[in-house]
Amino acid sequence: MASRIPGELLESIGKCLNTRTDVSRFRAVCKSLRSSIPRFEKQLQFPIKVLIRNTNGSNTTFTLTESIVFHLAPPRDDPLKRGWLVKVEEGKYGETRMLHPLSQFVVGRLPHTFPKVFNLLEFRVFEYARVYSIHDGGWWDRNNKVALSMNLGFPAVMIIVDGVLYRGELDVDVNNCIEVSQLDHDQHYDYEDVIFYEGKFYAVCRDGQAVVVDSCLNVKVVAPPILACLGGDHKKSLVESLGELLLVDRYPSTMGEDSYLDKWLDIELKFKVFKLNTAENQWIEVDERDALSDRILLVGDDSCFSVSARDFPGCKGNSIYFSNFFYMKNNMEGEFGGMFSEMGVFRLDFGSHLPLTYYPSRDNIFCPPPTWTWLSSKEKKRKKKIWRWCLTEVSQSPTSPSLIDAKLDADYEL
Repeated sequence: MASRIPGELLESIGKCLNTRTDVSRFRAVCKSLRSSIPRFEKQLQFPIKVLIRNTNGSNTTFTLTESIVFHLAPPRDDPLKRGWLVKVEEGKYGETRMLHPLSQFVVGRLPHTFPKVFNLLEFRVFEYARVYSIHDGGWWDRNNKVALSMNLGFPAVMIIVDGVLYRGELDVDVNNCIEVSQLDHDQHYDYEDVIFYEGKFYAVCRDGQAVVVDSCLNVKVVAPPILACLGGDHKKSLVESLGELLLVDRYPSTMGEDSYLDKWLDIELKFKVFKLNTAENQWIEVDERDALSDRILLVGDDSCFSVSARDFPGCKGNSIYFSNFFYMKNNMEGEFGGMFSEMGVFRLDFGSHLPLTYYPSRDNIFCPPPTWTWLSSKEKKRKKKIWRWCLTEVSQSPTSPSLIDAKLDADYEL
């Protein structure tokens, strides 16, 4: 059937496939499709050196990295099962390692119920988000933010360091080094987040004021400060959901009365969600009872994105999964303590939150649900030429994502 498809159409389809997973799945259908497009090649090879040109004449060097959030979904013929999210970083030479879902920390100890090896041919694999971050000599700062544009008409990177917004170009020599500098005539020094949305960069300041930067590097204010969200304890994050740009404001409500550290550990957090009204150039607060409907916002220290609760049966919509370092005190114990200790879930309809470790695995989108069963080691040995993706230590990885095409091709030919 595929051999009857015109070559021009196959070529057009191939140009629309911009992820390794999509290209590999397309090429694995049959020989005709496999020969119609080449294997996936990354536009950028990470990690990449970033050189910041400061206004005082000094330079600062960082390392730019990329990680990917995947949705491992069950087969279509098994609607009772749900998938879950994993975050993986691929190294310069194809090695892989699993990262904390909402930060850049490497997961050193997986729960014993986690499979150590995945056969991705048994899953439907979807790429949900690409996460970019900068590191200073191996150290990662939660307050530094990165947004990339792979748009051919506007290939650029925007970086926030110490509240200052920097911009750099992505060109043919980007794999050597990216030089970034502060935008001209930009006098803001309290930026908190940046995102690439609808062909432009949007950045938000601590007081909620938002600016947009177009391909001509024009900086325009698109929303004034939010008077109800002022103060140093408020933290702003930008996230796209169903084509709309949302602002998530996190702030403390109450504190305990013990030591300074205990005050922060027992803090009661609140969230407000705003939607950008481009016609009126302002943030509009959404109704907390039905702010997100079936959507789940994932607000991490290095990225923000949204998913549909319908893709994760058992998990509740109208909620926010967020990172919170201070959850670590009392939630390091137990099977999932090390991996999920810094995360919480805020229910907008209830106005309250709980640590993620308090939720059963069936309600945790980062955890394989109990309905999944795994092949035993003997059963795996009976299978030939399966592509295995190891999520433990890098040195134990039997293969790497860069080999996905070869393995899928091998499986097809069996």
